[in-house]
Amino acid sequence: MILVVGSSGKLGSAIVWSLRREGIAVRALVRPTPNASVLQGAGAEVVTGDLRDIESLRKACWGCRAVVTTASSLRRGFDLERIDRNGNLNLIEAATRERVGHFVFTSTIGADDPDGPRVFKNKKFVEDRLALSGLRHTILRPSGFMENLIPLIRSARRIGWAVIPGRGTTKTSYIAVRDVAEMACRVLTKPPLNHSVIEFGGEDLSLLDCVVVMQEMLGRRIRVFHLPLGALRFAGRALRPFNRAPEALLEIVEYVELKGMRADRSFLGEHPISLTSFRYFLREQLREPA
Repeated sequence: MILVVGSSGKLGSAIVWSLRREGIAVRALVRPTPNASVLQGAGAEVVTGDLRDIESLRKACWGCRAVVTTASSLRRGFDLERIDRNGNLNLIEAATRERVGHFVFTSTIGADDPDGPRVFKNKKFVEDRLALSGLRHTILRPSGFMENLIPLIRSARRIGWAVIPGRGTTKTSYIAVRDVAEMACRVLTKPPLNHSVIEFGGEDLSLLDCVVVMQEMLGRRIRVFHLPLGALRFAGRALRPFNRAPEALLEIVEYVELKGMRADRSFLGEHPISLTSFRYFLREQLREPA
């Protein structure tokens, strides 16, 4: 049995389905009021729990040989302290008490950058605590998700405009969620011999590169509006009293434009996952109703 925490999210649900296709028993932890429709038909054992409730986590971990967590509060209220930090520490403690054999934590490229956004620094904090836990563990650091480009794709398709932060020339090794799920499935089914940190990514593209590909596939010109990074910072601060999530998201957007999230291809030697090309991903998105 493998426990997937954050299983109703895009990445978590993709991991559940990937493991189930391999015939592996999966326990999917969801919040008491989740949108778990993405798990229907997967054949997973769905249990409720809360990262703030360590006893619910111990029950979820009971009898599991491995745990993988993708949980994040970024898109549901943004509670970095109680959910992303303390919640993951509770999960590590629960896994330790229940003698789970392997803990897989999904972090991010850039987690060890001292100038990284708050969300990335928190990932590194959890990584460090996991390393001290004594649990056998694997830390996955994927690059930027192709799915984060969907708003850009939709705007270009519907109105012929692409709003890009900054110059849009910094490259990121964009990877599809399903490829990250495949990597997670690989390390869960065939764990590395030692504690390991795996940085990985897909196709190196800037946002302007993405616009060029979209123009080719749509067969029309796409106009580009460059949004100054200073305007993003101002917007994030202005929204802070009402909702802290936009500021955190915009910090990541600014970081990606300034520094990028690059991964070399050395990981493929040991972990030969199938990488989705941006053209293939874009073709899938263009098939969806406008």
